[in-house]
Amino acid sequence: MNMLQDDNIDNAISVFRSDRQFIDNSNSGIPPRPPRNATATATEDSSYTTNDRESSSNPAVMAYNAVLVMFDVLVFFGKSIYIIIRGLIEMVMLPPARDVSGDIVLITGAGHGMGKNLSLQYAALGTTVVCVDVNEKTNLETVGAIKAKGGKAFGYTCDVTNRQQVLDTCKKIRDQVGIVSILINNAGIMPTHSLLQQTETEIRKTFDINVLAHFWFIQALLPDMLKQNRGHIVVLSSIAGMIGFKYLVPYCGTKFAVRGIMEALSEELRADPAKPKIKFTTIYPYMVDTGLCKRPYTRFPSLLKMVKPDDAAAAIIDAQRRGLIEASIPKYLLYLNTWFRNLPLRVGQEFGDLLDTGLQSDLQNATPNAGVKMYNLVILIIDIVAMLVRWIFYALESLYRLVVPPAADTVHTDIVLITGAGHGMGRCMALQYAQLGATVVCVDINEQLNTDTVTTIRQQRGNAFGFVCDVTNRQQIIDTAKQVQQQVGTVTILVNNAGIMPTHPLLQQTEGEIRKTFEINVMAHFWLLQSYLPGMIEKNRGHIVAMSSVAGLCGLNNLVPYCGSKFAVRGIMEALAEELRQDARKPNIKFTTVYPYMVDTGLCKRPHMRFPNVMRLVKPEEAAAAIIDGQRRGLVDVSIPKYLLYLNTIIRVFPLKVGTLLRDFLDSGVESDL
Repeated sequence: MNMLQDDNIDNAISVFRSDRQFIDNSNSGIPPRPPRNATATATEDSSYTTNDRESSSNPAVMAYNAVLVMFDVLVFFGKSIYIIIRGLIEMVMLPPARDVSGDIVLITGAGHGMGKNLSLQYAALGTTVVCVDVNEKTNLETVGAIKAKGGKAFGYTCDVTNRQQVLDTCKKIRDQVGIVSILINNAGIMPTHSLLQQTETEIRKTFDINVLAHFWFIQALLPDMLKQNRGHIVVLSSIAGMIGFKYLVPYCGTKFAVRGIMEALSEELRADPAKPKIKFTTIYPYMVDTGLCKRPYTRFPSLLKMVKPDDAAAAIIDAQRRGLIEASIPKYLLYLNTWFRNLPLRVGQEFGDLLDTGLQSDLQNATPNAGVKMYNLVILIIDIVAMLVRWIFYALESLYRLVVPPAADTVHTDIVLITGAGHGMGRCMALQYAQLGATVVCVDINEQLNTDTVTTIRQQRGNAFGFVCDVTNRQQIIDTAKQVQQQVGTVTILVNNAGIMPTHPLLQQTEGEIRKTFEINVMAHFWLLQSYLPGMIEKNRGHIVAMSSVAGLCGLNNLVPYCGSKFAVRGIMEALAEELRQDARKPNIKFTTVYPYMVDTGLCKRPHMRFPNVMRLVKPEEAAAAIIDGQRRGLVDVSIPKYLLYLNTIIRVFPLKVGTLLRDFLDSGVESDL
């Protein structure tokens, strides 16, 4: 059964459901509910909700809805089984590679490394190659090499961090070459040292090149792809976009962000009524020998050797031509990561310790890494046996903790700093922490709301201090941290809560909105961590709590930049936890990442959900209580409600389209706020 036939099945089911809904509502005397659309107002949505409540008391409608849900469940399982079987077949028999000789491919970072190899290999397949790089000399060398072999290539010098330059360059390409049908966002940098040694310039540049440039190129080229109803977007994530690595905290954040952007954009276009034929491929390479990985090490060089640029380029092109949604280099890494995500965290850590692979800091002297040794067979066997024993223990402990959670720590001696404490979840957390006896430091850009939170806590005989701070301004954060240290003391619990959520399609998001989303939702985490983490390490006691979101677990329609930012938070927390876990000082710092469903704080302006009793908006007081409970129990990950984390982990085992079917069945998300 081909994809066209799958679409026909979906269309037939949709017609059946819509006809049945119309007939049922007509018989019951209830007007049919109009379909959701981006122009519906909040008032209209409210009236529909009222009609729904009225219809829910009609026995005929209730019976019909139950039958409809059962029908949808059967369809879901039927199609899921088909997709799983098809996925298993395609693991052995890959889809055919399509011809790309008639395509125009744009490759960023084409002047060197994988970008150059991609350019040469695409040209060898007869593709017209558009080489884009900030280095004019090396870019022209790539173009010259292609033309010398009889290929067709064009070179354009462009700083990918400059949105206007990107737009102007893409306009020239359209006028001089034609419409780009394959976009490969390849350009990237990788500063390799501890987070506390990374400068503001390094962190900003890493995100500008590795993340924001993706938005500018997609916004410039996707409209033409949509017009011609044909296109393919390929992005380079990394193995560091699947798991966290020490010395790569910002880099891991960017590569997780790329995952979120692609998942959300794919979902956004899938929900488009026009059903555009745009494909997406995300690539997760292991360390590639391009010079980007300056000081790699591995315990098993024959098993985990650095990938040659030629081999990496060939694998990327093959994945794009076959229409794969995801591909790792080597292939088994993707399956390995999926497997370990279903096991306790420490099982994965033990396996990582056994492999002992990664990068040394590029700021340290070139001394041999302690883990890089020649192990004899006996020691290797001992290591493997010890790892397996610990795996069994961690698995049993994890099962035990599902029934008997860890005891909750007291916080009455802690100083808790909460960003965005003036309203919503931040305010609720501040009040609840104060009730538990903690000293609360409230930080918000809105002085009036922040003061109100502090006043309320003090009226309830709690201990609170308020500081006005713009979390997007690194210097303000540093200055505020000094004041907090002098006036209150060393912060032992940091809750990075502040966030914004523009809710409309990517092509309607402005540069200002995208940049501000990442400034508040991501960059502020770095500035706060760099300001408060040293004090925690010195005191050998601390806990970092970061707000991700359900949008940091899966891509959602109308939330492309937001999803990117929340995936980034996941990557930052995983990488920083790993960095401190491997720190020789073994600092007693804990980490908790929180994934809330939609919380009723006003941030989700136009939510919709098919099953409001199962997936209702979470009350901010309930969310705050769950977050505090997770932090006090030392949980690494917390979802609200709890089952979302388990559901996401299980669904990730299956082909991606099974997750898509589940999202369609649950039909939960947010409408465009435009």
